[in-house]
Amino acid sequence: MSGSMNQFTNDEYVLAYHGPLLYEARIILAENWDESNTLLGTVGPHYFIHYKGWKTTWDEWVPEQRLLKLNEAGFAKRRQLLDAQAKKTRPASVAGSSTASPAPTPATGKGKEKGGKKGEGKKRGRESVVETEAEFLKRPEVKIVIPEVLKLQLVDDWENVTKNNQLVTLPRKPNVRELLEEYRQYTNSAKKTQERSARATALLSEIISGITLYFDKALGNNLLYRFERAQYVEQKRLSGDKPMSEIYGAEHLLRLFVNFGPFIAYTNIDSESLNILREYINDIMKWMIKEQKRLFVKEYESTSTHYQNLSRT
Repeated sequence: MSGSMNQFTNDEYVLAYHGPLLYEARIILAENWDESNTLLGTVGPHYFIHYKGWKTTWDEWVPEQRLLKLNEAGFAKRRQLLDAQAKKTRPASVAGSSTASPAPTPATGKGKEKGGKKGEGKKRGRESVVETEAEFLKRPEVKIVIPEVLKLQLVDDWENVTKNNQLVTLPRKPNVRELLEEYRQYTNSAKKTQERSARATALLSEIISGITLYFDKALGNNLLYRFERAQYVEQKRLSGDKPMSEIYGAEHLLRLFVNFGPFIAYTNIDSESLNILREYINDIMKWMIKEQKRLFVKEYESTSTHYQNLSRT
């Protein structure tokens, strides 16, 4: 085991980095990984955490560097990050509104008008920061509707891995990168291009790149069943810097689409681009149904007793 001692413990409440901000979270499990048992390719103290108020699909393993103690210093850092984020996302008209006249002081504030306005300004500033975080957490989830045929594919996938102790044989052919490139060529055909707006056509390559990037970022933390983690660690060891989108295939890409709604909700994408993205994801799934027999593995790989024991430790 690694010599580093865990600074946090099971059931401790902490502040955790997720993107540019800090959120309250609870530590479900604290472990100290070395090269023989790491799930993410990194060693040292790691924690499986649940973000307060978030769906369990966001639960994830994080290294100790992603966590801060839930104390005054931690809250001060969170306010600092919220202020910085608010400045980035605030429209120019709002950002410049500090020069506008403040709201009238209530009648009870006579004789303290100047001080009252100053205090209210600070209060409004704090409230705007809190509202920024609240709005960030309450953004509506983007619904990605999974076709019934692919829902059955997901059920079979779940049963094979979690009930039958089987795995998708890796590397996959076609892999995620190749699969999405095939779709791009398919949708660039004359008929499909004519059905879409000029902006949708122009955004296609960017959307394909974005989905591939999301897949590479999300796979290790969000798209694997526990039973698959030992396989993932071995693939990371064998492939070096090779992206996982060149190792995994349609089975795991479909899992990404199931989780894609929450991912999209926490981006600053405009509504038109969001609709285009959603249309493309729906179209990719329709194409995957047409190519289902070719894209999805026919038989899952049986695992040894040694692997099964290793995956449960």
